This record gives sequence, C-alpha cells and structure tokens, in this order.
Amino acid sequence: MDILRDVAWRHAAGMVRPEDLPTAAAAALARGVDSPALRELAGLGKGSATTEIADLHRDALAELGITSPGRREAVRWWLRELAEELVQGKLTVAELARKIVPGEEWMTEDEFRFAHLGYYWQDMVDLISAPQVRSAEIDLLDAARAILHSP
Repeated sequence: MDILRDVAWRHAAGMVRPEDLPTAAAAALARGVDSPALRELAGLGKGSATTEIADLHRDALAELGITSPGRREAVRWWLRELAEELVQGKLTVAELARKIVPGEEWMTEDEFRFAHLGYYWQDMVDLISAPQVRSAEIDLLDAARAILHSP
C-alpha cells in the first residue's frame, strides 16, 4: 500500500498528474493491493475524464483506508523529501529543478527560498558564471539543510 500512499501525497502536492493515476493503480494491483475502485481505476485509459479518474482515486483511497493530505501538507512533505535527497547526494541540482514546485506565499521563509532557488535553477544557471553557479549550489544546499533542521 506504500505505493498508493506515496502517489496520494505526490498527487496532492501536484507532482503526479491525474492521467497517471490509472498506471499507479495498476502497479498497486500487481503488488497485491486490491479494492473495487482500485480495479476500476486501473482499467481506465489515459484519455479518460480527469473527474472520473479523481473520483475513482478518492474512492480507492477511502476503500483502502488511506488518507489523502491537503496541498500544503503534501507540498511541505515533498520539499522535505527533495531536500533530504539533495543533501544526501541522491539528487543533482538539475534533477531537483525538474521535480520541485514553485514557491508559494504560505511557505515558510526556508521553504520558499529552497523552492524558489530550485525551481528557477535552469533559467538562472545559463545566465551566470561558473563561480556564481557554485555559489548558487551552496545557497541551495544551505536552504535544503535549513528545511531539514526546521520542525
């Protein structure tokens, strides 16, 4: 069920598109997780209506006792996951830039700084010198560490 919990959190954070939910449901079925709505969701094609996909996804989670988080909670979780992967060297800055969400006004200062630096990385890196790139990488790592050290 971890796959469905993970997908629910990523979906709530805006990192999984609705049209990808049937594939995630099929993967969960292949791992032995089962419910009527999950089977129906897995049978939908990528061209299915997003409202139908969302309804079945919500029903499948409810049938399996999985609570879907709110957007803020999910985005905070996602930022923390990315920060941890970056600090541990499991994720490059370029990979981070493809996965991170933009900063939002409700984020803490540390979250906003991390999201902002990561989200605009590709736009920025082509416009600055190599020493500035290294300095920006250090700033991004510092922002990631700040998230990991915040409560």
